[in-house]
Amino acid sequence: VKMETMMYLLLLLGAALVRADDFTQIHTALAGTDGSGNSNAMSISFQTESDLPAAVRFGKAADDLSMQVPSTSSSYYATYDHHAVLPDLDPGTQYFYQIVSDGSASSSVNSFSSAPLSGTDRGSSVNFAVFGDLGMVNGDSTRKYLTSQASSSGIDLIFHVGDVGYADDSFLHAGCYARFCYESAWNEFMDAMEPIASKVPWMTTPGNHEADCHDPSCMLSADKRDKLSNFTAYNSRFRMPSEESGGVMNMWHSFNYGPVHFIALDLETGFPGAAEEKRYVLKCGGFGDQIAWLEEDLKAAVESRKERPWIVAGGHHPMYNGGSVDKKMQAAIEPLLAKYGVDVFFTGHVHSYERDYPTLNTTTVVKSYEAPGVPTHVMIGGPGNDEMNEGMRRILDDIEAGGKSDPRRG
Repeated sequence: VKMETMMYLLLLLGAALVRADDFTQIHTALAGTDGSGNSNAMSISFQTESDLPAAVRFGKAADDLSMQVPSTSSSYYATYDHHAVLPDLDPGTQYFYQIVSDGSASSSVNSFSSAPLSGTDRGSSVNFAVFGDLGMVNGDSTRKYLTSQASSSGIDLIFHVGDVGYADDSFLHAGCYARFCYESAWNEFMDAMEPIASKVPWMTTPGNHEADCHDPSCMLSADKRDKLSNFTAYNSRFRMPSEESGGVMNMWHSFNYGPVHFIALDLETGFPGAAEEKRYVLKCGGFGDQIAWLEEDLKAAVESRKERPWIVAGGHHPMYNGGSVDKKMQAAIEPLLAKYGVDVFFTGHVHSYERDYPTLNTTTVVKSYEAPGVPTHVMIGGPGNDEMNEGMRRILDDIEAGGKSDPRRG
């Protein structure tokens, strides 16, 4: 009897160690592709403190989660990142899902809508939020706005063009000057994005702030330098559709949604002379030939232009910014953008907003946005981060309420 009692207590203890709140940082991303290039799957990503065997149950009703997919897990430092791809989804359909672990714990039930078929009425438009440079500090108004949009089906997806969370700046803040906060800063930001990204796909590109940990504790530790460099945290925490599109990790990839072909680029290391081609603070790069991939991807996008007439590309560093030009990027990428008729090129990095008329070779081609034949460059780097001061912020709440924002704020 004593042995049976002991085994029962051990089972209870094991169940207690796995709680619903052990599944953190839940976020989604488009995945899969059918024979016509439509995204027909969704990846569900989350984190656990231990290597739990986990799975995602899903279905078309919150009380009927009859399908299940196991997650894969990996650990680059101390916690475990899980990814589960829910396959063969019906287009334009609401699905409900829940993370479980051996039946002993489960997350709350979340939902998302699968991508529509291109060329259909539902797939004739897309509402997406696009920006770079969003962090915890000064990013509260943007996250509040995105939460409201995600909860009301106001946006179909997020296209986040680099600088995701600013974890590498954590040591600049009180309490972290002499303490290792890089991982906890990542976790805090990912948790803050969960109410948004658990509902709508969060599609990302790398920025310079994802490159490495360079706080004092990392610079003094060979183990941390090795494990937290060359975009490792970024590539582990997300699951972009690079496998489906022939890309590399989360560095570059492409996907389709409705009438748009989206191309997510690595503008940090992905071309000769890129800003972090070989080093940010620590060594980085070496992911492969992005330029050759880009041309092949664009060729396929042009062949499908009847179904998806728009081609949108994005990455972190801008090609054009005020009166400056990134000549290396221009030489490597601009000829392809023009040759294949890319419509819009989204970037961030500079914490401001700028939209150029359609431009080629540093010259305005036409002062119109109607079928110009060359890209319109749009830089959106000011949603809020710790490198922006209060005077640089624009409060979205004021705009939503119809109020006038402070004239100092751009």
